[in-house]
Amino acid sequence: MDGCELITVSNTGCTLETKELPQIFESFHRGNNADKVQGNGLGLFICRRLMGLMNGEVYADIRDECFYITLVVKMA
Repeated sequence: MDGCELITVSNTGCTLETKELPQIFESFHRGNNADKVQGNGLGLFICRRLMGLMNGEVYADIRDECFYITLVVKMA
């Protein structure tokens, strides 16, 4: 993208369901796969807030059983 850098991170151990994608950036949301994992459900919420403050964006996707997070970083 013009004037932006894309950074994508993948998790090949993803067990998150596609139907959960719309909620993963909500505060205190934890996926169905997090029942025995410690956490508060704030990580992706904070990430989206920080990216917004930096005029960037963050997206999530599941493809080929892998979970992807893409950061759109505006170049100064």
